[in-house]
Amino acid sequence: MKLAEMIVKDAKDRGLSHFFGIPGGGAPLDMMEAGRRHGLQFVSVSHESSAALMAGYHGEMHGTAGLALSVKGVGAGNLTGGATNAYFERLPVVCLCECSPTSVHQKDMVQHCDHASMFGGITKYRATLGQDAPETLREAVFSASDGRPGPVLLNLPSDLGLLECGPAGPAMTVKPGAPPAAERLAAFKTLLGSARKPLVIAGADVIRGDARPELLAFINNIEAAVMVTMDARGVFPESNPRWAGVLMGTFGPNIIETEMLGRADIIVLVGVDSMMSHAPWKSDIQVIELSARAEYHSMAPDTKVRVDGDLKSSFKALADQKQPGFTENEIGSARRKVLQQFVRPGSATLAAHDVIKEVRAALPEEGTLFTETGAFVCLLEHVWPVNEPGTYYGTSGGRTMGLMLPAILGAKLARPDLPMIGIGADGSLLMRLGELEVFARTGISVPLVIINDRSLGTMKSRQKSRGLPDYGLDLQDVDFAKVAQACGLNGATARTPEELRQALKVASSADRTTLIDARVDPQAYQDSFGPMIGVLAPR
Repeated sequence: MKLAEMIVKDAKDRGLSHFFGIPGGGAPLDMMEAGRRHGLQFVSVSHESSAALMAGYHGEMHGTAGLALSVKGVGAGNLTGGATNAYFERLPVVCLCECSPTSVHQKDMVQHCDHASMFGGITKYRATLGQDAPETLREAVFSASDGRPGPVLLNLPSDLGLLECGPAGPAMTVKPGAPPAAERLAAFKTLLGSARKPLVIAGADVIRGDARPELLAFINNIEAAVMVTMDARGVFPESNPRWAGVLMGTFGPNIIETEMLGRADIIVLVGVDSMMSHAPWKSDIQVIELSARAEYHSMAPDTKVRVDGDLKSSFKALADQKQPGFTENEIGSARRKVLQQFVRPGSATLAAHDVIKEVRAALPEEGTLFTETGAFVCLLEHVWPVNEPGTYYGTSGGRTMGLMLPAILGAKLARPDLPMIGIGADGSLLMRLGELEVFARTGISVPLVIINDRSLGTMKSRQKSRGLPDYGLDLQDVDFAKVAQACGLNGATARTPEELRQALKVASSADRTTLIDARVDPQAYQDSFGPMIGVLAPR
């Protein structure tokens, strides 16, 4: 078996249907040809950074690591941008980069550079394929998916695509989590038992550890209020009256985490990723923690008691912990107070609030929303309830611009049966315009709603809140509907909720992707952002 075939066959055996990238003339062409023969379709993209994100979400939907391909040097450098996004968004992706032939040692040459150093700070694993390629590939795929997912780097020397090698072999299996230490659990129970207002902050490790039912039982037993981190939407059903909101880690005034921290007497971190905070921890309330692994850093710098180990086992040991805590009314009153900052601006003809309302109505209950950062991101985190993991994919640790288009494309190719809608922003779309052609070429059909205020609205709001002049952030008025049509897609423009509702209805039954240019009222849109993040005084 040739090396290129081995990589392709392994990807196909793991459930992938596509891989993504921009090819070159050496080993990447061998990869493409192997993919054609074995039924792993190659998708050529507009920019390598998009390939990493498409592959990451494609892999996520298949429960394995995706595969992204680039040429050496500059192509690999472009791929690092998407790999960086994948690092911050915790996406499993193997970045397969062509590199110079094994016989080449000269450093100063066209497209020759040190890929390992370039990817060093953002990858979980780095290696160059050679005679031991099957084992190296197994380790790379395992590293990308194990624990908190992330990108890995595999260099593929351009002269080795046709190297004879054996099959990759069976996938490496995750070792069972370490059992929690009894003495740490006892100390945890003692501190928790002394509290009367516990606030649980739950993270995505609970989902990865298949411990959601145990989390729910634990919360009910201690009558906790619950917040979730940005990457953990659906870890706790957000229609449950004990859900308080999404923790963003800004610790400012007039936001839900500050309101809940002011009412709690103990913080219980459960499977929380320390990356999911905008700022260092600023609360002096005592913190106790259940962590899935000892090597994970804590979000809080001074954790009174930390229990490392398998989360299901920890919850089992805490099953008899029952105590009074928050009433549902206390949690509800905190949410109602904060949600005053999220009221639709009455002066707007079309507001982001309308976009979210109409998309929610158009998306089937079993469907999935894909989104990205923008002045609307906090609105989604407060008024779009998520009750199951995998029904909401938004930006988390990266607050990534330009995320939605490659995310939904990679996911839809993996799950063509699953209803999906994307909500994005004009500035982010401008980063990925070239990928609209990929939507047309692959033939997928999804509604893409672009909130268009003709500016970088988040930054304009921040300029205003700091008393700075309005400068440098307005955009050219681009007709995105016509751009979409020029790329072979359907395009529509909506200036009212009624127009948006009709456009979504048509788009949901279309045979190709429809881009809806939702022209929100710019001033109302930008002015709504400050109160949502607690920067400006309440309205």
